[in-house]
Amino acid sequence: MPSLYETLRRKVEAAPTPSRKGGARADLGLVLFDAQDALHALWVAADRCTCSDVPALDDLARAVEALRPLFGTPVEEEP
Repeated sequence: MPSLYETLRRKVEAAPTPSRKGGARADLGLVLFDAQDALHALWVAADRCTCSDVPALDDLARAVEALRPLFGTPVEEEP
């Protein structure tokens, strides 16, 4: 099953031009806006890991877990 992000992204790709207020494009924007702190934490942790900083792996694991509901947890698709 696709994640929430994959589901919304597929809907945006199906209708790439915004035809009305709201819709999948707005939903995706809201979801990513809501996850902005977790996305930033993920970037910071990943950047630290590129410097071979072993303790940064704990930060990276926490950041990944914070984003799991968005990118990893399958959602029910609408018919």
